[in-house]
Amino acid sequence: MYRFLLRPRWLAMMVAVVIAAAVCVELAGWQLHRLEARRAHNALVTSNSGVSARPVGDVLAPGRSVGPGKEYAQVKARGTYDARHQILVRYRPLQGEPGFNVLTPLRLAGSRNAVLVNRGWIPSLRSTDAPRAPAPPAGEVTVIARVRASEAADRPEKVIDGQVRFIQVRAISAVVPYPLLGDYVELARQIPAQRSDLPRMLPPPELSEGPHLAYAFQWYMFALIAVAGGIFLAYDEAHDGRLRERLRNMRVEPNEPRQPRQSPGRTSPGRTPPARSPGPPERPGPAGPTGTRGHSGTSATLENEDSARRPT
Repeated sequence: MYRFLLRPRWLAMMVAVVIAAAVCVELAGWQLHRLEARRAHNALVTSNSGVSARPVGDVLAPGRSVGPGKEYAQVKARGTYDARHQILVRYRPLQGEPGFNVLTPLRLAGSRNAVLVNRGWIPSLRSTDAPRAPAPPAGEVTVIARVRASEAADRPEKVIDGQVRFIQVRAISAVVPYPLLGDYVELARQIPAQRSDLPRMLPPPELSEGPHLAYAFQWYMFALIAVAGGIFLAYDEAHDGRLRERLRNMRVEPNEPRQPRQSPGRTSPGRTPPARSPGPPERPGPAGPTGTRGHSGTSATLENEDSARRPT
């Protein structure tokens, strides 16, 4: 019954179904892998954010990157901002609005080292020129911040006109006259607080799991649909296409409702029968003996004329 599956057309279709299902399953697994990574990230943020702030020197060190388990840890630092070496980070949108991040070195009190502080976000003002970054507070400040790892890039970053694309501490340390700690921090609170609204402090990291689970479910559904569709077509072909014929008969076009059949000579309620087309009018004949016109009167007149012409 199913020997038709050995035909080239059906073999090609079955191979296509298997490949499509395998690709969908692979994409579903990729989404589940991303979900696990997101859950691990959320657990790291939650555990490190719940610990009280430690001195920044206990977590970060010059020329050494923070370990993966210490990112988002709360640190405390005291010192003065160096506004002369302030740097803008390009292409940093916030809530859908384009802008820049403001990086300012904080020279640590009682140390020759400094730490890069991401003070927050400023809008780009829809201009091709970079905006002027607000000046940091003068004098000594105390900051509470989140530890962030130095960002990676395809090629080494360079500071051009006081701007960078990625926050690479090693590249930025080449343009400042003092050592920088190995990673940077993201400002969460400052004492005394800044007086202006800008730069706007960045929100804490989002702890949602994202749409990865829903996407994985969708890919599994696509794989199931591909396999079920192939099985349906093969089963229907083995039974002479009865299922497809039945589906075609069940389909009713939405703009063409079915009309009940009418018996000959009967009209549906509310409809008038079509009028007959009038034929050519009949010519009236001469009046007969009874005073009526028609064929009988014409015949009688002809008989009288014939009798009058006959010889007596």
